[in-house]
Amino acid sequence: MDQAFRASLVRSRWRKLVGYVLATAGVGLLVVAFIPSRGNAPPLNTAFGFLALVVVASAVGGLGAGIVASVVAFLSFNFFFLKPYGTFVIASSDDVVVLFVFLGLSILISVLMARATNRAEAAEARELELRTLQDLSRALVEQGPDPESYATTVRLVVSWFGFRDGALFFQEGDGRGLDELVTVNAEPGTVPVTSEGAGVERSPLNVGNRNLGLLVLRGDRAVIPDAERRVLRAFSDQLALVLERDRVLRVAVNATRGATDATM
Repeated sequence: MDQAFRASLVRSRWRKLVGYVLATAGVGLLVVAFIPSRGNAPPLNTAFGFLALVVVASAVGGLGAGIVASVVAFLSFNFFFLKPYGTFVIASSDDVVVLFVFLGLSILISVLMARATNRAEAAEARELELRTLQDLSRALVEQGPDPESYATTVRLVVSWFGFRDGALFFQEGDGRGLDELVTVNAEPGTVPVTSEGAGVERSPLNVGNRNLGLLVLRGDRAVIPDAERRVLRAFSDQLALVLERDRVLRVAVNATRGATDATM
């Protein structure tokens, strides 16, 4: 889980970096490519070449890269391809129209492409969240109602989210405090229920409006991303349901045994 999210974040950062490289170095390459023919081709043809680069930079790097590409292309188009060359002075009123239409279109394209890219990335992230929650839920229901199974579940969560150790606390009955149910990768009692600070994640175990316990995870991580936290909170609620189910079963079994012993 943690590796999947980190891989997604790394891909996103690389895409942004590539987008900014396209927005700057890409414009420079287009200038070099177009200068030999600038006296023969209409300025509008050159503008379409820059617009194509803006589209690519926006699609790859998002809105920031698209805006940078738009501004750099706008200045380069004016400086190198509108007469008089080598200045920001515009001699023809027609060129003024072309220049500012180009700027408006490039910014509009940047905004539209960035929205489309953000929606695609959000859909991909949501798919990853759902797939991860499904995998964790499957692992949860495959475990039995005993402390060793709970330890296996907590160990899996610790590993998937990239923490060092963790502990599961549960309230066995109304009016009672939280009891340490299991501790993984650490000695029992060394992960306090009050743990807090950097690298600590506390996830309540809730069923409706009732709090049944707490899952405490500790490690060297910074604040976990919102996407991971949503998955962890959803899984914690599922874990709370399982723990409550097991508690009710234990109460029922003990009551049945008590009734059986009383009749013997």
